Amino acid sequence: MKNGWMGLAGVAGLLLVASTGVWAQGGAMKIQEGEEAPDFRLVDFQTGKTVTLKEFRGKKVVMLEFWATWCDICKQEMPRMQKEYDKYKDKGYQLLGITLSRGDPKDRDRIKALRDKHKLGYPILLDTEFEVATKLYGLSGPIPLKAIIDCSGKVRYTHVGDYADGVSEVPFVLDELLAEPACKR
Repeated sequence: MKNGWMGLAGVAGLLLVASTGVWAQGGAMKIQEGEEAPDFRLVDFQTGKTVTLKEFRGKKVVMLEFWATWCDICKQEMPRMQKEYDKYKDKGYQLLGITLSRGDPKDRDRIKALRDKHKLGYPILLDTEFEVATKLYGLSGPIPLKAIIDCSGKVRYTHVGDYADGVSEVPFVLDELLAEPACKR
């Protein structure tokens, strides 16, 4: 009887944690998993070229990483994100770091310092008016926020903050999405 009670309590606790996590994830932005990701046009910090989400549709799985220079978690996860990008970029994956930045010279210096320190090879896009983050995607929660978009343009995964156990879920999501027929080239 004791083992049965503990098992039931454990399952109930797990469901409570899982439902709380889903609610927190679902409240981070207005665009939900399964919905089409809105297209946008932002300037690449390094190249000065305009990048659109539409240019990757039907070609790549895209992860949008909303972050800021003042966000400690954002900075801590950059080396891991670069490793994941290096592993998957030739398999049909594109990481787009969208920085919530006013674009003033001091902030641009901070972005450049972080890019150089972590040897970031993925595009860093400037959302200087917060149009993409707040108006298109309805970001209303904490950052970093990750949104992974499949090859057909649908949001398939979101995650707010860091990973409690230190293990990123991103590779598991990428393995699944890159195997889908829409991503086969």
